[in-house]
Amino acid sequence: MRLLLDHNISPRIARALAALFSGHHEVVALRERFHPRATDVEWITALDRDGGWAVLTQDLRLRTRPHERLAMDRARIVFFFMDGAWRKFDVAETAARLIRLVPKMSAQVELTERGRFHLPINAGSKLRPHRD
Repeated sequence: MRLLLDHNISPRIARALAALFSGHHEVVALRERFHPRATDVEWITALDRDGGWAVLTQDLRLRTRPHERLAMDRARIVFFFMDGAWRKFDVAETAARLIRLVPKMSAQVELTERGRFHLPINAGSKLRPHRD
């Protein structure tokens, strides 16, 4: 799985996941792959062209802003949204929970080339399709 972590998630988490899953998954922070001022439409379009990407984000507005929504609808990217309870966790707790969820995310990416899912805070919970 190739996983991009959006600006709203610490790049320290991306680096930690990249080190832990080296050889199995490519994990990168958005700011390490794209210019800091790249728009959401620009990086979504670029990842779609590149192929095989999933995105982890806390930006729930992506699905409501017209241009970003259109880019997401067209892209062959699996989006995982961290909403609700994720916001109460610090970087260390978020990283610890994500370590347990990466295999579940990878399995979902293998099943579909596009989609939007709520990422549960517990590894034992099921991924739910993201309803707009």
